[in-house]
Amino acid sequence: MMSNTHEPTTLRRIVVPLDGSELAEQALPYAQVLAERSGAEILLVRVVPAEWPGGPAEAREHLLEVQEARSYLGEIAGRIEARGVRALRSVPQGVPAARIAAEAQDADLIVMTTHGRSGVFRFLYGSVAEGVLARAKMPVMLVRAWIHNPDVDKLDQAPVLLVPLDGSAFAEAAIPFAALLADTLGGEMVLVRAVYPPTLTLANEWMATSYLQEELEVREEGARSYLEAVARRWSGGGRRPRTYVGVGAPVEVIDDAAREVGAALVVMATHGRGATTRLLLGSVAHSVLLRGTAPLVLIRPMGGAGEGASTGSAAAVGEEGRHPKG
Repeated sequence: MMSNTHEPTTLRRIVVPLDGSELAEQALPYAQVLAERSGAEILLVRVVPAEWPGGPAEAREHLLEVQEARSYLGEIAGRIEARGVRALRSVPQGVPAARIAAEAQDADLIVMTTHGRSGVFRFLYGSVAEGVLARAKMPVMLVRAWIHNPDVDKLDQAPVLLVPLDGSAFAEAAIPFAALLADTLGGEMVLVRAVYPPTLTLANEWMATSYLQEELEVREEGARSYLEAVARRWSGGGRRPRTYVGVGAPVEVIDDAAREVGAALVVMATHGRGATTRLLLGSVAHSVLLRGTAPLVLIRPMGGAGEGASTGSAAAVGEEGRHPKG
């Protein structure tokens, strides 16, 4: 089974990048709940631009920016520590994504917000978040900045963690960290797999409707058998993951499952490569991030999209080129 490049057994440090905005601060409640439950410390990071060569006036302006960043993080840290969580602060200088990833080298999780939507509904999750995801070897939790009044309380009340699977070792690489989060939060995992319904083509248009229904039932049973086998492997301590099989395109099934089970988090694998958001995340993860409301935790399995793994798209049973395993 494919393993993660960074597979902690407990949460010790959570990094939260901030930029002084209220949007970025929407990540804090999620990090705080996780820290309170796990005993982890929170490292607050605010990156300021590197000092440019200049005269005394430019140097004073840069020093003032650094001091303001430190003061801002000190205020945030005070609020966190008032809840019994240790808060560290760092104000590195340089390119934000690169410096955040460097500060997070010893962390177990990065929690950060995305940007909003553009006027043409194309998802933009910001060059900083995109750059961090491309560099980070540890899981990254993306909190959607445009969701008003996010239901953070779900994390503190036996949360449900949705884990989309497609039959590949690549997708299953998200399970260990999802299990860690479930144990930390006293929640449960729901393993989900999509099944494409058989369709009429020139090659099979003679088939009766009853035959197509039988074929769908075979696919659904194959998906259920696969999920049950995975659930058995991850059962223990009196807990067993639930399973969910839906008919339709993967992103639609994931969206439906998240609503039906009241998912607090969606945890899935991403190859973490590519020059665009869609390539970096994989088409399904990209669509889930666009459509859903629950924070998305992205895991980078070792070896990326290669080494016989899927390409990050949570393919459905019955899709061309994909077959149920087990």
